[in-house]
Amino acid sequence: MHGIARELGCDWRTAKKRYMLQKDIEDGKTLPLKEHSSILDPYKNIIDSKLEIPGITASAIYHFLLDTTDYSGKYGLVKNYVKNHKEKVPKKASIRVPKTPGKLAQVDWKEDLTLISKYGELLTFNIFLVTLPFSEKKYCRLTLDRKQDTVITSLIYAFMFFGGIPKEIWFDNMLTIVDASKMNQHDRINDKIKQFAKDMAFNPIPCRPRRPQSKGTVEAFAKLTNRLLAYNHEFESIEDLEKIIDIFNTNINNEVSQAHNRVINEVFEYEKEYLLPLPNNKIFSSYLSNRQTRKVAKDSMISFNGNKYSVPVKYIGFDLNVIEKDNSLYIYDNTILIRCHQISNNPLNYNTEDVKDILLSDLLKNSSQEKVDSFISNNLSQYDNFL
Repeated sequence: MHGIARELGCDWRTAKKRYMLQKDIEDGKTLPLKEHSSILDPYKNIIDSKLEIPGITASAIYHFLLDTTDYSGKYGLVKNYVKNHKEKVPKKASIRVPKTPGKLAQVDWKEDLTLISKYGELLTFNIFLVTLPFSEKKYCRLTLDRKQDTVITSLIYAFMFFGGIPKEIWFDNMLTIVDASKMNQHDRINDKIKQFAKDMAFNPIPCRPRRPQSKGTVEAFAKLTNRLLAYNHEFESIEDLEKIIDIFNTNINNEVSQAHNRVINEVFEYEKEYLLPLPNNKIFSSYLSNRQTRKVAKDSMISFNGNKYSVPVKYIGFDLNVIEKDNSLYIYDNTILIRCHQISNNPLNYNTEDVKDILLSDLLKNSSQEKVDSFISNNLSQYDNFL
């Protein structure tokens, strides 16, 4: 081999390598292809995980890589990889929701719906969704936030609506339910929800992230809420919207479900016998709060039970907490008491300081204090009509 190396003018190891390569060719062996690294290599695991999502496109994956990683390659690389590997990804079977009466409920949110009032004001809100997959019985509730206390309160109202409690409740991986630090662990329900579930005697189950198939019934319910869009310009206040959603809730439970081709309420009459009994009122009362949230409208008023109550102008657009107690309405900015109004049947209820604030910001802007005081004493009823 050293002699051959001298004739070829190369190292003997190189000569040996060429000799063995030639021998393999003559023997008909398949030669290994030289592997070339690709700029896409570090991202293939991410792409493979996204290919598990039904209907995902190469374009969607490419833009996801641009937004969340430091990938700097061309779209064509991603497109070709997806084309060659999409069909090779094993299809994961969807988790079928067990159709056992009283077995479980599914919970989710329809987030950030926006409707326009008769006065052109935008109201953004959420709908808390619960459904019982066996009967398809549904419950929905309007909320202005998605806080943990709101989740608990909404669940209690759902239990009272159903007249019982399912043995399991499946939740999306919302941070009000699971601990972010335990997101990849089996036991990731936070302590407060665990205690609530224990008191109510149900088993809380977090769904797998990005697996909407595992709670398809409630996802379908979320689509139904799009019917609320027909109520644009048809309501005056949040109380009107709450009434609309109550009517909507009644209507959808009197419809025939495509799942079992029967009226939902008829099937629920059978299922409700399998629900767990409600706990005593003392347990319910320990979780329920009379604190509610209201958004301050452009007229510097909040709505409560169909009537309006004033707050300082600086809170326009804010979400404030309201508490009804002893026929009085207490209005808070977090823990700071802003106003206390006597609850009345008057459509408009003003605090004198708020009236001055409102007039100086709008109708009597740049006017003297004397003129404002005179207007209040002589023309407040006209101002009500102006509003």
